[in-house]
Amino acid sequence: MWQTLFQKRLLIFLGLAFLLITWAIFLTSSGERKGEVLPEWITKGILRPFQGIVGSVSRSFVETWQTLNHLGALHRENYELKTEITRLEMENKRLRMLAQENARLRQALNFRDRSHLELLPAEVIAHSPHHWTRTLTIDKGSRHGLRRNMAVITPDGLAGRILSVSSNRAEVLLINDGRDGNKISGILERTRDLVYISGAGGYCIVTPSDIGVTLRPGDRILTAESSLVFPPNLTIGVIVDVKRSGAGQKGEALLKPAVASSRLEELFVVLRPLSQPETRRSP
Repeated sequence: MWQTLFQKRLLIFLGLAFLLITWAIFLTSSGERKGEVLPEWITKGILRPFQGIVGSVSRSFVETWQTLNHLGALHRENYELKTEITRLEMENKRLRMLAQENARLRQALNFRDRSHLELLPAEVIAHSPHHWTRTLTIDKGSRHGLRRNMAVITPDGLAGRILSVSSNRAEVLLINDGRDGNKISGILERTRDLVYISGAGGYCIVTPSDIGVTLRPGDRILTAESSLVFPPNLTIGVIVDVKRSGAGQKGEALLKPAVASSRLEELFVVLRPLSQPETRRSP
């Protein structure tokens, strides 16, 4: 009990002492003076360390806040720059694609203008998903004058022929389609010998028309003049490999088509050549 009473009195005494010191500082600092009085000097001595700590904490808080604001601004600027870079990359890609498309269309237009054939331009809208069959769908049909077995070509050479036709669509059978019956006749450019070409999936198989016909890697095969379906002297492809044959046997060869079907986007349908025979000859 006495201890509690003593603590209360001590607190009262310290409070009164603080008020007296503060009052003394107020009185002594209210007028002009040359130096500090003792109470003021004692009070300042007590409070000075705390003032330094408070000032240091305040400066640290302000600096931290400024740093956070600066980092936030840098983050926003970095995000905006990344967004702009992505937009510019997409725009650059779009412009490159437009330039490539423009070059293809210009090449196709020049090809059509130089050709002696009446050509109808068409756009590829679908490719066959099957591995062995090689067909594609174009955006032209019977209302544009297309009929079955019309030749389909590109500036690179022969692509195939029309397999089926609807009003506004047509299915194109490519020369490397592996189904039975997809065969055409051609000539060996080096010797003008007759050969036969059949589809084999990605490539074609070349079979000589006679035992005496020799096939070599690098030989170019053209469409034959005896064909009614295909205009003559169009590039079919180039022989890349020759299979060895035994005595009295015809040697077959592997041919890479001149037209890369997987990259076909635009092509031409041959509507009418300059001269068309009245009777059907070899396919």
